[in-house]
Amino acid sequence: MIGRSIGGNETFKLKSEDPVKLGKEKLDEIVDFTIKTFKSGMTAAEAVDHIKGNDLFLLLYKDEKPIGFAGSKYLYSKGNIYIYAYLSAAVVSTEFQGLGLYSELVKSRIDEALALGPRMITTRTQNPLVEFTIKKDLDARVGRGEIGGYSLTTSLLPGVFGRRLTENFKGCQDEAINEKYRQLDLGRGDGYYLTFSLTLDTGNYLLPVKGIW
Repeated sequence: MIGRSIGGNETFKLKSEDPVKLGKEKLDEIVDFTIKTFKSGMTAAEAVDHIKGNDLFLLLYKDEKPIGFAGSKYLYSKGNIYIYAYLSAAVVSTEFQGLGLYSELVKSRIDEALALGPRMITTRTQNPLVEFTIKKDLDARVGRGEIGGYSLTTSLLPGVFGRRLTENFKGCQDEAINEKYRQLDLGRGDGYYLTFSLTLDTGNYLLPVKGIW
């Protein structure tokens, strides 16, 4: 279970909670800031779908008020062997963006995924910041010797989202990543499925599992 304070001069709390047991008032608050953040890119029903059904659900609080969330789903084989963690939707309310909170949501989910045993981290996105932040976190872990390394497999998913999720294209600090995402037809709803295959110290890559997204 995650429960800690994050942030510098301004303190935020990050807690893991059961998404099924969220009360109506709290759920409505989460849906409200999610819709306001995504605007036309997310409906209330879709927001609820992204909240429920996660194996790990993190809520970010400011003064006891939820202002962000993130989720992960875990896939196991028939032999109950952990295969990968899928990073599902994550959002930080617009007024609290730019404070490094999204990076904390990514870091916390990867921490939990690796605690189950290093395999693969996957997600799908239209947003270059998502890829950039995951890579930055994994690069730091390689530098600290927590993992041996990783490879990234990118698969184009034409029309997977059905529409553009955000009104404006927002790039990251890596122009090569930005250029890759500029190739997407966002109006059609294109996205990428990202598979980060982690290595152990032996350097043997764990290959992506195809056909399961």
